[in-house]
Amino acid sequence: MSESVTSAKEVTKIRGTLAIPRVSRNNRLYLPNELEAAVRRLEGREIPVFWEHVSALNAIGKARLYWNPETYEVMYEAEITDPVAEQKIKAGIPLRVSLGADYQRVDYIDGYEIPRDLLFKEISLVAVPGIPETSIQVIESMLMIHEKAVPYEATPKAPEDRSWDADRAVMSLRKWASRDGSGEKDTIDWAKYRRGFAWYDEDNIENFGAYKLPHHEVIDGRLYVVWRGVAAAMAALMGARGGVDIPASDRRPVYNHLAKHYEQFDREPPKFEALESLRQKINTAEEKGLYAEALRLTQEFFKLCGLNYETPRPAVRIIAKNISS
Repeated sequence: MSESVTSAKEVTKIRGTLAIPRVSRNNRLYLPNELEAAVRRLEGREIPVFWEHVSALNAIGKARLYWNPETYEVMYEAEITDPVAEQKIKAGIPLRVSLGADYQRVDYIDGYEIPRDLLFKEISLVAVPGIPETSIQVIESMLMIHEKAVPYEATPKAPEDRSWDADRAVMSLRKWASRDGSGEKDTIDWAKYRRGFAWYDEDNIENFGAYKLPHHEVIDGRLYVVWRGVAAAMAALMGARGGVDIPASDRRPVYNHLAKHYEQFDREPPKFEALESLRQKINTAEEKGLYAEALRLTQEFFKLCGLNYETPRPAVRIIAKNISS
């Protein structure tokens, strides 16, 4: 889609298409009603224009957005006042526009992430768009923090009574995701490996330790979701047995991922707030030395997740002594 450029009194104006309803390269579905509502939410206010989504003390321009109801597109008109940017535009250097936005929440429906209540914050001039066919790239400052939650995938279900062994499951995933079936690190297809987990560290993707909360297992060459693995991952996410070390901002999207699997098994997912409240009560009881109360609450916590809590038994050492008469 083309952009037009005009110039007057040292101000370069550009206009074109900024966003269209579609599934992005990050598996996010942008709905027309959400895009339209975000434009209306601006109420005609201008938003700044930046280079490559890098905020600076001075923006390189300003833009107004509007909705085209016939083509279902977010359109823009922008004035570029930065001399360097104007020179690049006039010189014909290939540039595209990219939308920066926040969102209030994200829903997970049929394997897609659907951002809700979008707030358009800025547009940027970029060299490489994320969606080449529309010449735009949608980058959300708040949404980026959810990149570490693996998108939900409705894989086939293993028999519900299948036992869960995390070590066994992870090893099956390693072999399945490797080019030669060895499971060795240098042979792994990391995007494929990721599918067995609920969270990963996007800054350290070529490291086994970057993938957490497994709940899938490869059985006879096929990826299956395992009920007891899902329940164990939910319990760990919400703090059971020491919890899992992931950023607090990632816990809700990971919870949403696992909750979809509960529904896949026709189970009612435990409420996020209920588990959070129980975890806090357990911590408080332990701090006060009320161990019987902490145990009762822990059993309730595991029951909500769909698990039976087994009280840890202390190891017993038998020391034999030689008794001389």
